[in-house]
Amino acid sequence: MGKKKIKLGLDEIGFITTFENFTKTNVKDCIINTKKNKITFVVEEGKAGAAIGRGGINIKNLEQKLNKKVEVLEFSADPLVFLSNLFRPIKIKNAYISEKSDGSKILNASIARDRFGMVKAKMNYAKELIQKYYNFDEINFQQ
Repeated sequence: MGKKKIKLGLDEIGFITTFENFTKTNVKDCIINTKKNKITFVVEEGKAGAAIGRGGINIKNLEQKLNKKVEVLEFSADPLVFLSNLFRPIKIKNAYISEKSDGSKILNASIARDRFGMVKAKMNYAKELIQKYYNFDEINFQQ
């Protein structure tokens, strides 16, 4: 899958600088959600624990400094692993990538019926992020 370029504005760059100074970890992306007063930092693979800090200390300090809710999301070059990270702690079942005869790529994932309602609101957000980082023509979630 080809790499997609991420565009950042001045606000995102400012938040990334603050986050990286606090956590000593590199940020791949920053998503600002003004409606929820929340910032999501996408960190490099294997760096979520270091970014969060022991007992969540880095996140607590950042939330106080920024006066916003802070979420850390671990990136993965593998879209199926990233999908799993997005929905953690909810388990994704039967996630796979398929290709149609016309070459279009589809990401398919099943979520347990008893958990489907809990993650329904997160599905559009997940689709946006997956589209942002990977080249899929379609993303399907089912129970």
